[in-house]
Amino acid sequence: MFYQTLSTVLISARICRALATSSNVASCFPYGSATLPKDLSKPDVSLKDWWCPQSMAYGFQGFSYPLEEADCSHNSNGYDTMNTDFAKMKKDFGATIVRMYYPLCLQPSVFENALRAGVSNNMAVIFQVWTDFGNSDQWKQSQQAIYDVLASSKYGPIAPYVIHSADFGSEPITDGMDGGGQQFVDDLALFRKKLNSYSIRAGISEEWDRPGDMSSSDGSSLGSIGSAIKANSDYCHAHIMPYYHNSISVSQSWSYIEEQIEWLKAKVQLPTMITETQWAWGPNTHNSARKDVGVQQYTQYWKKYDAMCETFKQYEVGWFLHTWRGEGTFDIIDNGTYVIPDWKPQKC
Repeated sequence: MFYQTLSTVLISARICRALATSSNVASCFPYGSATLPKDLSKPDVSLKDWWCPQSMAYGFQGFSYPLEEADCSHNSNGYDTMNTDFAKMKKDFGATIVRMYYPLCLQPSVFENALRAGVSNNMAVIFQVWTDFGNSDQWKQSQQAIYDVLASSKYGPIAPYVIHSADFGSEPITDGMDGGGQQFVDDLALFRKKLNSYSIRAGISEEWDRPGDMSSSDGSSLGSIGSAIKANSDYCHAHIMPYYHNSISVSQSWSYIEEQIEWLKAKVQLPTMITETQWAWGPNTHNSARKDVGVQQYTQYWKKYDAMCETFKQYEVGWFLHTWRGEGTFDIIDNGTYVIPDWKPQKC
């Protein structure tokens, strides 16, 4: 009788723990039911309990969102445009995170407006420092704009609840931002330290397999720069882009993508998201040599990503569609309509 009672108690305890864990996960952000206060006040929950675990960060996350207008007063940098776009991403595609891409405006306003739009739509945002393709030190102004948002009395308290992460550039090694090499690594470390002081994760968005710097020349391991960046990063935001490998057709692209995911998981060993991957629904200047482009190929590419949801769940890897609008035939939007109609990436 005693053992039967004890067994019943233990089973009940396990059920209670499971329910409690499930409840905690279900109320997290941005994949659960946790809701951002619309008045920009700080949520009444610790950051540790606020963000969903990595085990939920798989599959479709959202879109790269180009902000390639340097005039900060341009409507594309304004709250109204962002709020409308974010709402469409969420309603029509189930997006949970917006990845800011190439924010050319060097004032805090572009980041403030993205944060406000995130709050309005209960979505997380990835901030990004503008690299200027390594042509200037504008990254310093872009970085300072982010710092100003975090230090502000209006946005600072809620910022760590909205900002999923902050990238110290998109392809900064590829473009030679900040002189590249050790100088870049040192400034990445300072950026990360600053962001971490606000409990926000930091890293870069890059081709981690780029031979000779990010990876070794033979691709068997991380290169010296890649290893240094890993040591100063909280995650791996990766660019996996078969579109630029002309020997890989759209029908062969998934094999390459999965091979790259396995390489990242084995060599980088950090929480991973594919922040940049693309195909084109028509010719463009990004890769004029690429021939197998069109709506059919574009649809095939993205629906294959979608179909592999269980694989992404196994790897605990998320992905973003590059792009929402602003990058020509990479965009999901063409003349106000969706290139892939009636499509909403699955949850699995």
